[in-house]
Amino acid sequence: MNPFFSILIPVFNQVGLMDHCIETIKNQTFKDFEVILVDDGSTDDSYNMCLGFCMSDDRFKVFRHGKNGSLVAARYTGMKECRGKYILFVDSDDYLETNALELLKDSLEKNPVDILRFGFIKEFSDDMEGGFGLVTENQEVPPLHTKEPLHAMMTDELVPNVWKNCYSSIVIKEAVKRVEPFYCNMGEDVFWSSVFFTCAKSDGILENCLYHYIIGTGMSTQAKNQNVEKLQTHVNNIKACVDHMREFFSKYNPEYLDMLDEKAISMYCFVLIMFMKDEKDYRKIVDYLKVFDKSGLEMVYDYGCNKALLFKFRFEYNITDEMLDELGVKYDKFSLK
Repeated sequence: MNPFFSILIPVFNQVGLMDHCIETIKNQTFKDFEVILVDDGSTDDSYNMCLGFCMSDDRFKVFRHGKNGSLVAARYTGMKECRGKYILFVDSDDYLETNALELLKDSLEKNPVDILRFGFIKEFSDDMEGGFGLVTENQEVPPLHTKEPLHAMMTDELVPNVWKNCYSSIVIKEAVKRVEPFYCNMGEDVFWSSVFFTCAKSDGILENCLYHYIIGTGMSTQAKNQNVEKLQTHVNNIKACVDHMREFFSKYNPEYLDMLDEKAISMYCFVLIMFMKDEKDYRKIVDYLKVFDKSGLEMVYDYGCNKALLFKFRFEYNITDEMLDELGVKYDKFSLK
């Protein structure tokens, strides 16, 4: 008999880092679930760690990629293998409230929907710093009340993370039919959310905050060892995401094509801010900005010069026009002369 829930967890080099995540799943008050672990070509002992989870609990299964295929591919593999009536995505460094599955089950049995949206809790890791107005205090984020969640996501009203929704197996199976995996580790939530909300015919809201999102541990929020090469990789990933969204919308939801370019700019600006936020060396910040100039992303370069760069340089470091001239920042609107 198939379980009520499937919980899909991509794993990449997580030895010793996901024990709390696993414990909160094992300790769920509702027990009818399976856990699909996808080891995405880890170079540490993550696969054997996952095998250990499976040996201690027969509800756990692990699948292995021979080489790293990215979050898009890891989630796709899990989606193909899941058997649950409803599906949840959990990142290996986050965790669930222990009654999350019970509350979701009760809501879905009373009001079955294709996608059930719920709230989450932002938790900041100890080494996470502030910047650009970011206040590192835990915060409950209730689900956004909207009749058009896909439209709200495309206009940045609704954050696109796939882990703050519960999906019917119908949506997941339809998504697997309509897309093929591709390499992408930045913007993948936007891609999958676009697919899922297009495939869904109904959605609902559960007001409870059920998911703990740990900020400061994931790929998009770590400021350690950032460099131009990593930023260029993220830019390339976003481009791949946007290209596949354009292909998908062209086939299944063409009314959203006109909104895609603005959404792409928003995604590029987000990653620029993530790299600039905690950077102390203004020369590296200029190099980050040049990535977008060289990539032909003029609107992102414009945003960086007029907004982010202006704030950080002028008010935090008192950088002058002459200093920027020496570094090759040539942008008339940025000058305060």
